[in-house]
Amino acid sequence: MASEQAKSNEPHDQFIKQFIPVVLKNLFESQTSVSVRLSEELAIDVLCTAIKHDGKIEIDDSLGLLGRLVAIHSTIIIEHYSGYLDLEDIDSCILRSGLYWELNKSKSDNSRKIRATKNSVTNPTPLHFDRPFTWILTAKCGENSFKRWNAIPYPEYGAHVYRLAAPGLSMGIVDIESLPYNPDTMLLKMLGKANSAKQAFADILKLDPKLELRNDIIEVSLKHCIYLEEVKSELTQEALSFMTYLKEVEEAYQAWVKKRQAEGKIVGFEEGKIEGIREGKIEGIREGKIEGIREGKVEGIREGKVEGIREGKVEGVREGMIRAATKIVRGKFGVEALTPEISDRITGLSDRQLDEFTSKIFDWQQPSEMVAWLENCQS
Repeated sequence: MASEQAKSNEPHDQFIKQFIPVVLKNLFESQTSVSVRLSEELAIDVLCTAIKHDGKIEIDDSLGLLGRLVAIHSTIIIEHYSGYLDLEDIDSCILRSGLYWELNKSKSDNSRKIRATKNSVTNPTPLHFDRPFTWILTAKCGENSFKRWNAIPYPEYGAHVYRLAAPGLSMGIVDIESLPYNPDTMLLKMLGKANSAKQAFADILKLDPKLELRNDIIEVSLKHCIYLEEVKSELTQEALSFMTYLKEVEEAYQAWVKKRQAEGKIVGFEEGKIEGIREGKIEGIREGKIEGIREGKVEGIREGKVEGIREGKVEGVREGMIRAATKIVRGKFGVEALTPEISDRITGLSDRQLDEFTSKIFDWQQPSEMVAWLENCQS
């Protein structure tokens, strides 16, 4: 499994952090790389919170399947895997979601006011109403991963969309590469790989030039292409292929602009868009850095400190992490495994050890492995 740091550096996984906030801007306020630890090592890719205070999400038909997926809940966590989703990746998503929920549920004034009706079109299956719903968008996922977490088909959203059957997890998986390519899946296909992603990028230019969504995606594509060009020497072959898709969007857009110029229909901002982006004058790009990325640091993080964190101390953060850790122990090994002695040992861990504990717990197959690790920490 790729490490958290490696995952965050994947160009396609960085692209989604620009793509999702723009595409969903009329429905959600989005944050990217939301830290759920005292360190930067573990972070949610994109956190989307409904703009409307009543928590109601109206389905935006222009977003196709993506629009229906995000309408399931007023708070959505989106995790993206441009490669193969393995067992440990799902474990990590569950951990991040659990930690986020433990650290933030008491801060949400409206969390217990949000309710869905049993017959809701957007929420046909009972969910944990307060906890955010997580969608894992992956290029590919195998049967072993589905079986491990009892992922079952989610027929309300069509083939190749699944949900984890375990109560309270509030999590689903979209197998992007297995989705059929059509206008309904086009936006999701842009987050996949292979020929379907290339076709999706090409088809964006065929949309109505007056469509805000079309122009937003073009601009995001151009910005990300510039970023990739700056780090081209460090890219893998897969990343270089992805960059070619974005490059083709730019070339096709330039051709479209020239055609409009020849017809006398060009608008001033269209003529200057590419030039403005190329010169690095779009807000958020300075010296080839995408908005939100400053030498690998997420917007809102200053020298490894999340806004609201001063010298690594947040009111209630440690307590929330301990509660999350103990819940994971009960969920994996059963209530009997969380003896008073084990609970005391977990509480006595340092912040660094607590971080390590929550990472290792999914690797342990027997409670004895956990006990041995805890004893070693305190020996």
